[in-house]
Amino acid sequence: MERQIVLFISSLILLSVFLFGFSALWNRSSWSDAKMEQIDAIVEQVQNARLSQESDALIQDASKINVLFLGLDARKEDQNPHCDAIHMFTLDVQDWDITITTVPRGTYAYIPQSLIETEYYLANACSYEGLEYGVEQIEKVAGIKADYVVTVNFSQTLGILRLFDLPTTETLEWLRHRQSYQIGEPQRAHNQAVFLKDMIVGHLNTFESDFTLPMQYLLYTFVDTDMDFSVARALLQGYVDSGIDQNPDRIQLVMKPYYETTDYHFDPETIDVQLESWVDFLRPYLSSDDLSELSIEEVQASIVSYIQDAIESDEGIEGIYDKQLWLQIEDDQTREELHYVIVESYVKDLQDQEEIIDVMSLYILEKETLGENNWAQKGKELLSSMVE
Repeated sequence: MERQIVLFISSLILLSVFLFGFSALWNRSSWSDAKMEQIDAIVEQVQNARLSQESDALIQDASKINVLFLGLDARKEDQNPHCDAIHMFTLDVQDWDITITTVPRGTYAYIPQSLIETEYYLANACSYEGLEYGVEQIEKVAGIKADYVVTVNFSQTLGILRLFDLPTTETLEWLRHRQSYQIGEPQRAHNQAVFLKDMIVGHLNTFESDFTLPMQYLLYTFVDTDMDFSVARALLQGYVDSGIDQNPDRIQLVMKPYYETTDYHFDPETIDVQLESWVDFLRPYLSSDDLSELSIEEVQASIVSYIQDAIESDEGIEGIYDKQLWLQIEDDQTREELHYVIVESYVKDLQDQEEIIDVMSLYILEKETLGENNWAQKGKELLSSMVE
């Protein structure tokens, strides 16, 4: 009898423990679901604010808008980049034509801080004196005042090329190549202008068919600019509606100062053969400093190691985040892993919750847009752990 009483009491205790544990688990699950619903609502609100901006009235009032596009030559540890690619887009928003005025980076520019006259050229003006001074010198040469400035670095360029399904490293090598041309830099600068024109002609209709509004915003985040997204959207829609991609002659290419150049068009189908032929031609004439024999795998390993060292030491994370260095990683899984860890390290140093929400909402928007839903969920969970 006593044994039965003991078993009965033990059973009651076990049942109580089970019910208590189940209740706690259910409450925790309910809290977690409620918190994630809250996070989803916050993210949606921030993202809607990003994507629903109204067009700027400037477009209705202006006849021409000048946008200076600069490709910045900055290595992963550089703080003061060169202005490596210089193209002024004059956008006629009445007739919806485009003139691209290209200025070779080697064009003369006075640089107060330079001690060597041979370094007096535009690319160095940005590096020695800062971007604002460099822009002023470019405007003098082009004879055009910029309404907006758009800059893009190595990492961002690779991210943009990836969005358009173009070979990343190979395309960038083609755009930067100059040694095998007789006139060197001016031909390279013209090649870049031809490439930009070809991208407009070949891909403008993509924005109607494949590039949703979130994808357009993602592309916008891959550049640095003082132009609002609303203005960029309005300009893009204006040119889509104008049918300029069906009339390439409405895109004129100009070079200042003038050089006689040839139109070379980038062909992703033959790029590997072309690059290899350049290397074979140049190998006898260039030093090891000019012609690196490092493989793509070795370069990639170096970038990954640099990022990992910065994360482990907790130094330089802000610079890595600002330069979007993860975009230089070719392997998809490695790139996603490093992007998450970089964002995680970056936001943990932030004190302002609004800034944390802004950074994480952008990360989540990018991952959802690219179909990386697992990483988007990890971003939401990280955000949930950091907001009250």
